[in-house]
Amino acid sequence: MGEERTARDCLVVGMTRPLLLWGVTYSYFVIEAVGATVLFLMGNNLLYLLTIAPLHLAGVLLCKWDPRFFDILFKAAQHARPVRNRPLYRSNLYLPR
Repeated sequence: MGEERTARDCLVVGMTRPLLLWGVTYSYFVIEAVGATVLFLMGNNLLYLLTIAPLHLAGVLLCKWDPRFFDILFKAAQHARPVRNRPLYRSNLYLPR
């Protein structure tokens, strides 16, 4: 028996990474755009739209570290424990109805 090497399957990274839009995941991009738009509408100042730049830069850095960072974060937020006073108010709010 000579030196036989087994064939390797190279995983195609493009099929396992999430959809990225300008370096961030699509879901984060939508949330960041909606947040900046809400700030603009509430503040009535066009400069509030510039808040999208630092948010997007932070998102790009986090997506470079782990492309599924925001997917994991959103999934963890869905399964978070309810607040402590839920039995008292029968809701996740802090104020009584």
